[in-house]
Amino acid sequence: MGNSTSDNSINTGNVAGSTAIESVAVSPPRTLEKLSIEYALSDGVIPIKYLFDDLRVELTEPWTELAGENESDFVVPIYHARGSVPIEIEPIELRGPIIAGQFPIEIKIPQAYFLNSAVVDLSYRVHNLFPDTEVFETSFVTTIIIDRVAPGGGEVLKAARFLLDPITEFDLDNSTSIDVEVPGDYLDRKAGDTVLGYLNTHGTQPTGPAFPMQSFAATSGPMLVNIPVAEIRKFAGAAVLYFFYRLRDRAGNLSAQYSLVASTRLILNAPPARLSPPEVPAYESDLLINREDARRIVSVRVRQYDNRLAGDQCVVEWDGIKLPAVPVTALPLTVTVEWSVLIAKGADLRRIIDLPVRYYILRAGNTVGPGVGSPVKRVTVDMTVAGQENPQAPALLNRQLALVNIHGAISPVPNRLDYRDANQPVRASFTLFDKPMPGELAVLSWPGQAAPVATYRVKSGDVGGRVVDFDNLIPWSVIQSAGSNATTLVNYQTDNGVNQQLSPDQTVFVSLAPLIKYEKPIFPQSLQHPNKFLNCTTKPPLWLGIEVLVKPVPNTLQAGDQVVMTWQGYEHYPDRDPIPSTAQPFTYEWAAGDTSHSFWVRDYENLIKPLKDYAGAAARYSVFRNGIQLGTSYINYVQIDRRYSTGNYCGPNGDGPE
Repeated sequence: MGNSTSDNSINTGNVAGSTAIESVAVSPPRTLEKLSIEYALSDGVIPIKYLFDDLRVELTEPWTELAGENESDFVVPIYHARGSVPIEIEPIELRGPIIAGQFPIEIKIPQAYFLNSAVVDLSYRVHNLFPDTEVFETSFVTTIIIDRVAPGGGEVLKAARFLLDPITEFDLDNSTSIDVEVPGDYLDRKAGDTVLGYLNTHGTQPTGPAFPMQSFAATSGPMLVNIPVAEIRKFAGAAVLYFFYRLRDRAGNLSAQYSLVASTRLILNAPPARLSPPEVPAYESDLLINREDARRIVSVRVRQYDNRLAGDQCVVEWDGIKLPAVPVTALPLTVTVEWSVLIAKGADLRRIIDLPVRYYILRAGNTVGPGVGSPVKRVTVDMTVAGQENPQAPALLNRQLALVNIHGAISPVPNRLDYRDANQPVRASFTLFDKPMPGELAVLSWPGQAAPVATYRVKSGDVGGRVVDFDNLIPWSVIQSAGSNATTLVNYQTDNGVNQQLSPDQTVFVSLAPLIKYEKPIFPQSLQHPNKFLNCTTKPPLWLGIEVLVKPVPNTLQAGDQVVMTWQGYEHYPDRDPIPSTAQPFTYEWAAGDTSHSFWVRDYENLIKPLKDYAGAAARYSVFRNGIQLGTSYINYVQIDRRYSTGNYCGPNGDGPE
């Protein structure tokens, strides 16, 4: 930008409505805020793109006397190009009423004033009522710089110089950039000038875009341009690399011509080429990647590319996330995408359509990258679920989901079905999962059934944490088909139409047959007494043990069945005032060929001694097969009396007190 009077002044005769201020005897005090120019740079430079139209400026604060109704105030901009005389621009009328709330107020200064380069002090006056009133207010000065001269001033720009010749693979593997020296002795050089660099494989002017550009604060000396290694590698395989540049200043003026050409030799391996588009097998079958895919494997497959070299590495980029580099030992190459990457951008919260997938091939030793990129493949990913998120995702089983509860028609205990519930539908309920959305499903499975046996569809107004019944009852035929089992495992899956989650198993006790009523147990020792008592004359003696004989009638027992006999003592025969400490179960596993079994109650101190004076004992037994109760016997009672008519008691230490 020149500073001569001829370059910087404005010919007032060429601008309508302008008046040169010949002399000012006394400068009025400045009271108004300076003009504001939003797009001016920090030092006042006006970017050239704003100088093709009238310059928009703002009056930021009100003046002392604002025009009222049917009045006007007049703003007189003052243009003072340094080295020339100030010029008053035609007054701008602002019709009243003007109020403080209207500020800032925009006005325009004609584009004709900014045709030449200049340093300009802009200010303005405000006249009340008439444009020529003697009383007015004057603003402070805003300084702007009009720069219409491109760097180089139209001269032919000198050729740059590569600091390396030739450029080898070693150079690129051990550097992030290659330096080129641009001469700095061009005309009109200013701080902030930018070098735009262009590379080509022949010496004619380039047609492609510039590589990343650099600006320089210095105003003298050569400028060292750093060309990223990635830009150099684009031309691997060529014998010679050519470099051109253009210059642009902070105002946006661009040198009209490219520089003279610089060149250097290249000794580089041919780059990876003709990279095949990435393949995502999990996506191909149904055009969707969901949790079922993630439980198996989600991978990116690289089928082929040209010019492969030993040591090549592949970096897969999934939705902008670069995975760790994988050595290319053979093609095709498969790279696994982990769960954390699949949901990193929120695929577990929303459906992501057209998610970009690509890969890059890096040469051995290239730690800077990015390498040569493949075409982009776009996939759809949806990892959303009905219900709370699974801490072990993407596993199907979510232990955060509530258990299902099964209710028989008669049996009062949840998750227990027996013969009383036979031939009547069964109800299922569960605590609804978090944040239910209308249309989401819970489908209940029952062992042995290929299809769900009950379904719950989320309804409008449903809230998580509420206990709900499945929409349909379970037919008794479903229960019958799975048979009796003390550990029938029942669960449900949530389903939002894309992904499923599995609840933990609920254990349901199912006994389909009516309980068998077995004959009561026998106390063989009591048969020695005419009244069937157990007393001090019983043989063997009471303190050595009491026999309880079990002879199940009907005898439907099988080897492996569990027979559980329960002993209970009472203070008064037969069943008054039970003694809690004497309650004791005894278990026996039925053997093949068994027709009976004798249980012996031998714990004298705890189970027999408390039974002393017209006391009683009861015994009964139950039979279990695979945890299912087959039946229970009738109860049998026996009177026990260890007291003599003398008042003494018999026991293991002879006769005496209790």
